[in-house]
Amino acid sequence: MSEFATAARPAAGEVATPGSADAPQLPVQAYFDAEMFEAEMRHLYARGPGYVGHELMVPEQGDYQVLSWQSDGQVLVRPAEGADGVKLLSNVCRHRQAIMLKGRGNTPNIICPLHRWTYDLKGTLIGAPHFPETPCVKLR
Repeated sequence: MSEFATAARPAAGEVATPGSADAPQLPVQAYFDAEMFEAEMRHLYARGPGYVGHELMVPEQGDYQVLSWQSDGQVLVRPAEGADGVKLLSNVCRHRQAIMLKGRGNTPNIICPLHRWTYDLKGTLIGAPHFPETPCVKLR
C-alpha cells in the first residue's frame, strides 16, 4: 500500500500545512514557479509524444505543411493513395542538412534545394545526383 493511502489526515476542521505530507494539493506558488515549470517540461513532456498537427492541415494527396514551431525542421505530408495517412518527416536533407520545404503546398516529391537529392513523400531517398549509387538513407 502506498504512503498516500496510509498517511495521517488532518482532523475535521483542521487545516493541513501547505507543503506537508497531509496537504491535499500543491501550494499555490508551485503553479507559478519557473524552476518547477522547467523541471516538469524536461521530465514529463520532453521525452513523451507531442501533438504536432491535425490531418486536416494536409487534406489532399501530396500536401505538406512545414512545422514552423519546430524551427522548420519537421514537415507533415500526405503521401500517395494507399499510404497510411499523414506522415511526420524530417524537413532536413540527409546530405547537407538543408531545409527543403517552406510553408505549405503540394508536391509529388521532396527535393533538396542544394544538390537535388529527391525523397518520396514517405521519406525514402529516390535519387541522389552525382552519386554512383543512391545512398541508403531515409528522412526520419
